[in-house]
Amino acid sequence: MAAPDATREESPPVDEEINSVPYYTTFAARRMTQPRWNEYRNQMPRIVQVTPHGVQRKTVQWVAWSCDGKRLASCGYEKSVRLWNPEKSTEVRSTASLSGGHTEHIDQVAWSPVHKDLLCSSSSGDRRVCFWDARQSKVIQNIRLDGSPWQIAYSPDGKSLLTVGNDGGRTFCLFQHSKDGKDSWTKLEAPKHNLETEASCFDSRSWIFAGSILELHWVLDVQMALSESSITQHSKTYTFRRAITGNRSYVVTGGNDAILGMWDMQEWICVRTCSPYDETVNWLRFSHDGEWIASVVAKQKEITLVNFETGEVGHRIKMSGEVNCLAWHPSKLLLASCGDEDDKNNVGWVSFFNPPA
Repeated sequence: MAAPDATREESPPVDEEINSVPYYTTFAARRMTQPRWNEYRNQMPRIVQVTPHGVQRKTVQWVAWSCDGKRLASCGYEKSVRLWNPEKSTEVRSTASLSGGHTEHIDQVAWSPVHKDLLCSSSSGDRRVCFWDARQSKVIQNIRLDGSPWQIAYSPDGKSLLTVGNDGGRTFCLFQHSKDGKDSWTKLEAPKHNLETEASCFDSRSWIFAGSILELHWVLDVQMALSESSITQHSKTYTFRRAITGNRSYVVTGGNDAILGMWDMQEWICVRTCSPYDETVNWLRFSHDGEWIASVVAKQKEITLVNFETGEVGHRIKMSGEVNCLAWHPSKLLLASCGDEDDKNNVGWVSFFNPPA
């Protein structure tokens, strides 16, 4: 029998950690403690909307936190803005209502980033943008537009407000806050464009939009200068969704290809990707510390929490229906969301995913 080949080298041992995330991104390396997601409580008060028989409507369409985190605003087909104070109670009967500004469903609501009592709502149904003071029970300014306002967002200094129409995002309206000390807004002309807008966010200088055209994003700064750039991460049949941190210069995108892309906004390069899903990404939101991305996938009755540094899934929150909107608390890991029941008509919910006491 032939002797074994003494010159043959043994195969090196397989590194079991070769597919793991880099150590420097882990919680231990960064001297951080991972949240105990399993100890969180998920409270889901229900809202019943009375509508004609057989009419299918999204009862709760949008949620948004005030800048101090004391109140949450929700809106939908109630035709009013509902204000929650979750620190005191999450019961529907404990909420306040701002009504009289809209005659149709309300698409979105946004709080001023610099004033804890001022907020704005938009309706593509009655084509109105309404400005509210939470200390009053009536609208303080009601502006009717030629187009149908859908998305709304304040600039970080609270002096400008942008609306994007529901005509594929081709219609802009920019509002400027009065400089004479009065709490009033003036509509300005916005630049014309032919680009479809799927989602938008803003950084400290400008609004950033994502279009449904391949490899294109575009930026509108406060001085109304429009610029375009190309990106190359997503496939041809994608729909962008974006989120932006409050303390980092990153944007996260997602689309039909089920891939999350993390982008450095200074260089506009993709620094990281992950794919924890197998369906279209509908919603993305950053936590206040930039550590966690809350995301929703099409037709899935759950919210996925992905760690920004590692790209790993930290937790999945089961819901009772499809999620319409997400909103992180501005100063702690408390996640609010809203949606509608699958098996009941015109019954919606607002969810509070609370940390343990």
